[in-house]
Amino acid sequence: MGAEYLLYGYGLVCLSMLGFNLLYSFHLRSDDRRLRARTAILRRQVGSQLRRIEETPDGTSHPVQTRHLTWMRRRLSRVNCLLAFDQLMDELDEREIACQIYIKQLQPVFLYLATVYWKRENMQAAYFCHFLARHKLRRHMEMDQVQQVVLSCLEKDSLYCKINALKALCSFGSPSVLIDALEELSKGQGSQLHEKVITEALLNYTGDIKALIERLWSQLERFSLQIQRAVLDYIRFQSGACCGRMLEILQNPRRDKELRLAAIRYFGRYPYPPARKLLLDFLSDNDPIRWEFASISAFALARYDGRDVVNALLRAMSSANWYIRSNAAASLEAHGLTYEEMLQVLGGDDRFAREMLAYRLKAKRLEEEAFVAAARAEEESPRREEDPVSV
Repeated sequence: MGAEYLLYGYGLVCLSMLGFNLLYSFHLRSDDRRLRARTAILRRQVGSQLRRIEETPDGTSHPVQTRHLTWMRRRLSRVNCLLAFDQLMDELDEREIACQIYIKQLQPVFLYLATVYWKRENMQAAYFCHFLARHKLRRHMEMDQVQQVVLSCLEKDSLYCKINALKALCSFGSPSVLIDALEELSKGQGSQLHEKVITEALLNYTGDIKALIERLWSQLERFSLQIQRAVLDYIRFQSGACCGRMLEILQNPRRDKELRLAAIRYFGRYPYPPARKLLLDFLSDNDPIRWEFASISAFALARYDGRDVVNALLRAMSSANWYIRSNAAASLEAHGLTYEEMLQVLGGDDRFAREMLAYRLKAKRLEEEAFVAAARAEEESPRREEDPVSV
């Protein structure tokens, strides 16, 4: 009897899960229908205003009606309608003049909605920041109240809010507001953003990159070490005109280790002759505590010419640290040395070097085999499409 009860219980659980899945599927379909209905209503309302704007080239003679703005304020205060408007904006061509004029005249609505959603729960506030990042027309304006409201969203304890607010400010914020945002993130004691997230957000900045980098350098000390690392990574991806400042960081032993490592990566991307000796010194340092400096320097020296660089990399192939040997082997390959030539120079007596060369040769062979297999598959796929299907 016990086994039968267990079987009946298991069947009841399965039926319950099936019933839940069916109800959830119906709920999703119902949500889709409601979303399409809301989008259709908004499409009619927005379409009538766009036609009104199109009657004149500049849209000043027939602006968006005041009652429409009032209606949009009330309508878009509900997140479900904001979702529908987001979908509608995807359908419209925001490059058209009429659409740009329409969005510009919606600025008071956006400001009202910013104050509304700032008071809402974190998920709704985060979604509104995401919406602004995608569709806000006025960009990088110093005197923009919407930016200040979005900036205040960084004070919330939600990672979603912080990430979306930062992305929104990088999309349309001014350099001064971005500086304030990074300073606010530096003070945060709750949810912390990883520096890679901050760097990725900064890479989406659409304004004057040169002006932003200058502001970041001038205010660098105001940020926490985590934000400083993210800023240096952003500068590495965007500009090669900061070698002198990066060298100052690299030469200063009192600087944080991660900042100095970021400077080494910078010089690996942008070769700078004054940094050459420092990189060679780091590579020759056998202190196991400082292995990161040697490893990243081995990678950075791939773009520095000279026999002394090649000899230093060859010596690094005998390092007991795997990462140093791996980066040194990759850099030697970038200098034009084959693995067979490296083996001849090293003599084959060093076990560490021999194992690393064997590993690199095997990895290269596997990459070549994968490339050949992918090329064959690509060649065969059109043939299969052309072959008639036999019944």
